[in-house]
Amino acid sequence: MRSTIWLALLTLAPVAVMASDDNCRFRADRAAGIDGKGVEKVVIRAGAGDLKVIGRANVIRIEARGVACAGKQELLDAAQISVRREGNVVYVETALPQNDADWSWGKNDYATIDLDIALPSSLPVDAIDSSGDAVLEDLNALKLQDSSGDLRIDRIAGVVDLTDSSGDLRIAKAGSVRLRDSSGDIEIDQVRSDVYVQVDSSGDMKIMHVDGNVEVEQDSSGSIRVEDVKGSVKVVSDSSGDIYAGRVGGDFTVSEDSSGSIGHDAVSGRITVPANKE
Repeated sequence: MRSTIWLALLTLAPVAVMASDDNCRFRADRAAGIDGKGVEKVVIRAGAGDLKVIGRANVIRIEARGVACAGKQELLDAAQISVRREGNVVYVETALPQNDADWSWGKNDYATIDLDIALPSSLPVDAIDSSGDAVLEDLNALKLQDSSGDLRIDRIAGVVDLTDSSGDLRIAKAGSVRLRDSSGDIEIDQVRSDVYVQVDSSGDMKIMHVDGNVEVEQDSSGSIRVEDVKGSVKVVSDSSGDIYAGRVGGDFTVSEDSSGSIGHDAVSGRITVPANKE
């Protein structure tokens, strides 16, 4: 059964039109889909453009809809969406002319696809997103590599394993979180198990309502604020920025901190911080 979120899009003919917006001289609708019966994972490879991935209960098909935008008609023709199946894995991919090895930029040489994907919420997703904002909701599990743009991730039943280069990030209602982030603010809220931040280069970090432990292995700059954690909170290495932990059920540990204040409140376990920050 096709998801009802596509009903409005299905009434549109996939024809190219001149756009009034100078940032998109030519545009056209794109669509592809496949039966998801027996599928165990969905792999997404999205190029330039915004991305939205939504899981839905009681649906079988995997549907991709998008709007291609380009500076020239021939570039628009090359901007396509494909959905294919290999064994128990479905691949949803965007093809853009700038992905070719011999591509060279010139005037009006651009193409993007804003991509919407609907799929069964029982399926895990493995995604690579090149650029543009992204929203991913109601999935079984998520592994994501994102180059640039803001991210919003909501209601992931299992693990969120994320590598993010730039842009602000918000994760809410996840099973667990593993994160590597280069720049941008981070907000993580309502996690049923552990939160592990391997590295964060810059930007403020706020982590709240975690049923397990929170560990930040390496943070270069920006503040760290952690609140309402049932387990322990540990910051292994922090270069600059304030650190605060409040309402922690276990221990609170800061192993190394170069600059910035360390504050805490209502920590049930042992508190261990560098001697010069006590």
